[in-house]
Amino acid sequence: MLLKLAWRNIWRNKKRSLITILSVLIAVFLALLMRSMQLGMYKHMIDNVVGSYTGYIQIHGKGYWDERSIDNAISNDKDFTAKIKNTKGVSAILPRLENFGLLSVGELTKAVSINGIVVEEEQKIQDLQGKLIAGSLFKNSGDMVIGKGIASYFKVGVNDTIVFMGQGYHGMLASGKFKVAGIVDLKNPTLNKLTVLMSLQAAQDLFSATGMVTSLVIDKNDNARLHKVQKEIQKKLDTSTYEVLNWEQMMPELQQTILADNVGGMLMIAILYMILIFGIFGTVLMMTQERQYEFGVLVAIGMKKKQLQLLVFIETIILSLTGVGLGVILAYPIMLWKHYYPFQFPGDQAKMMENYGFSAIDPFYIQADLPLAHALLIFSIALVVSLYPIYIIKKIKPIAAMRS
Repeated sequence: MLLKLAWRNIWRNKKRSLITILSVLIAVFLALLMRSMQLGMYKHMIDNVVGSYTGYIQIHGKGYWDERSIDNAISNDKDFTAKIKNTKGVSAILPRLENFGLLSVGELTKAVSINGIVVEEEQKIQDLQGKLIAGSLFKNSGDMVIGKGIASYFKVGVNDTIVFMGQGYHGMLASGKFKVAGIVDLKNPTLNKLTVLMSLQAAQDLFSATGMVTSLVIDKNDNARLHKVQKEIQKKLDTSTYEVLNWEQMMPELQQTILADNVGGMLMIAILYMILIFGIFGTVLMMTQERQYEFGVLVAIGMKKKQLQLLVFIETIILSLTGVGLGVILAYPIMLWKHYYPFQFPGDQAKMMENYGFSAIDPFYIQADLPLAHALLIFSIALVVSLYPIYIIKKIKPIAAMRS
C-alpha cells in the first residue's frame, strides 16, 4: 500500500519529478562515462606493464631490482618454487633470467634486454603465441624471438642471423650467433624496442648461469588481494636473502601517475555529486513545504508518523534510483562500445603515450562494480536527504500544519 501511495504521490507533480529524475540521470551518465574512461586507462596502463613485463609480484635476490645485475641471480630450485606455489592466491610462477647486452646486425648495434623464459609458463601471464606477428616461438636452442621495434631497427626478418655480446654470470663472457625464429608485438612500444626472448635453458647456457634465474614472476588469482598475497609469500622467505616486490614498488612512477590523475577525477565526480545533492534536496524541500497540510490531515485522521516517514522515504528512493537506472541504461552501451572499440589518441598525444611505453588507446572499464558503486552512492545521498522530511514529520503538529 505504501509503495502504491508513494508512486502516485511522485506523479502528482510530474514536472518536478521528471526534473529530479533527469538531474540524477545526467549526473550518473556523466559520472559513469568519466570514471569508466579513467579506470579503463589505468587498467590498460597496468596491463601494459604487469601483463607483458613485471607481473603482479616478483621474487629476486636481495638488491637485484636496484642493481639489475645477473650476479644477484637466485637458484631455480624446484622445492623452493613448490613452496611458493602453495601460497593461497598464487596461480602461477614464471622463472625468468634477464640480462643486458649488445645486439648487432652488420654495422648496426643496439642495447637490448635478453629474457630467458619458459614459454609454457609465460603463456599464463601473457599470450606470446597470440602476439606473434611473424615466424614462431623457439624451436631450437639457438633461436631468438625479437620485438618488432628491434626487427624494424635492424631491418631483419624470420631466419635472419643476429649477433649478441655481453657479460654473463660473475663476469663470464656471453656471446653468440642466433637465428631470428619469430617477431612479436608486445603491445608496449618501449618493450618492443628492447626485448629479446629466448628459452630459459638457452639463456642459462649463454650467460653461464646453470640453474639460475634473476626473478620469479608471480601471477595471482583474479580475486586475490595483491598485498595479502605478497605478505603471505614474504612469511615463507628469508628476507635477508630474498626480496618480494609488487608492481607498485617496482614501478612507483606509474603508481604515482595513476594516483595523481585519480585524485583529479574524484574531485570532478565530487563536484558533480555536490550539485546533484542540492538538486535532490531542493526537490525534497519544496515537496515537504507544499505538503504540510497533507501531512497534517494524514496524521489527524490516524496515520502513524512512522508510516508517513516511510512513505516519504520511499518516494525519495524511487526518484533517485529511477534516475540511476536510466543513467546506467544509457551509459553502459557506450561503455561497452568504447571498451571493444577503444578511443584512439590522436597525433602528438599518441606519440607521448608511446614514449612513456603505453599503446595509444583507451579501452573503457566495464566491470559491474562501477555502476553498482554509483548506485550505492546515490542511494546514500537519497538516504541523507530524506532525513529532512522525516525530521519535519516527526515534529509536525496536525492542527498547526493544517492551518499553515
